[in-house]
Amino acid sequence: MSNNNNHHDPSDYPLDGTNAATVDDKEKHLESLTVVSMNIASCEPSKSAQANWTREMSIDALRDILLRSDPTIIALQECPGGVKWAAKIFPTYQVIGSTYSHADQVVLLVKNGINATQVFTSFPAFHSLEKNAPVQSRRLPAVVAELEWDNRHLLVASVHLEPFAEGAYKRQMQIQSLVQLSKSMSMPLFVIGDMNMRDKEDATMENELNLVDIWKLAGSSPDTRWTWDTIDHRRGKAGGFFNQYYGERTRQYRRRYDRIYVHETDLIGFAIPPTFELIANQPLTSDKDFLSDHFGMSSHVQLTWNVN
Repeated sequence: MSNNNNHHDPSDYPLDGTNAATVDDKEKHLESLTVVSMNIASCEPSKSAQANWTREMSIDALRDILLRSDPTIIALQECPGGVKWAAKIFPTYQVIGSTYSHADQVVLLVKNGINATQVFTSFPAFHSLEKNAPVQSRRLPAVVAELEWDNRHLLVASVHLEPFAEGAYKRQMQIQSLVQLSKSMSMPLFVIGDMNMRDKEDATMENELNLVDIWKLAGSSPDTRWTWDTIDHRRGKAGGFFNQYYGERTRQYRRRYDRIYVHETDLIGFAIPPTFELIANQPLTSDKDFLSDHFGMSSHVQLTWNVN
């Protein structure tokens, strides 16, 4: 964490839950959520997969991996087929909606039994910047839902933000639009997905837009840092891997493209530090075959609503 965000350090969240309210208040207003997210690359088999590996096998493997933690929320990017496809693959979830990004569709799902409604968004700042751009490029690449438990409200967004290093300003505008939505509705916000961000954008997200990075809040483990890792780890290491999703033309590098952010208000806190794990980061049919060019993310959080 930067020095300007010391109030978000994990040490501020002791296990006894005494940091923000009384223990009785926290027990009364605590809510546990498990979030999973993944850019699924349209479920296309890796170029390094065995010849008999099919797209249907990739879908089955994806479903198994995403449902292992019994998630409350599933955020997908580069999702084929949108709402209809997601409803078929995940029948015990509500498909809140889908929208197109620069690469296929963004989808958000919420577990059945939770009151969830889609929040429709606009992106006036982006429209004014690029009036002559195609409509699809001006659309906010996010699906947003309002979740409710016992008169407690939370916004959740599955996103696939502007790509490439030169897209940093557009990514800032896209996130800013969601933060403004959170403020206008007076609700805390989770932003989840493939954000295409580079580390140098952290200061903008954390210091200017006041977002909390769940990976950092969970302890910034180097083992879970890279959600894109196409470096060859097989050399001199037993059990090493090489995510050669694009076959021989796969470029070797690492990035933390995928993130989970929370826009905190005085309405919520964390009873204990959240968890953060990578999923779909193990090879399938060989040490070069993976479900996607991205790894997925899983996080368990225990939220407290700071109400009387």
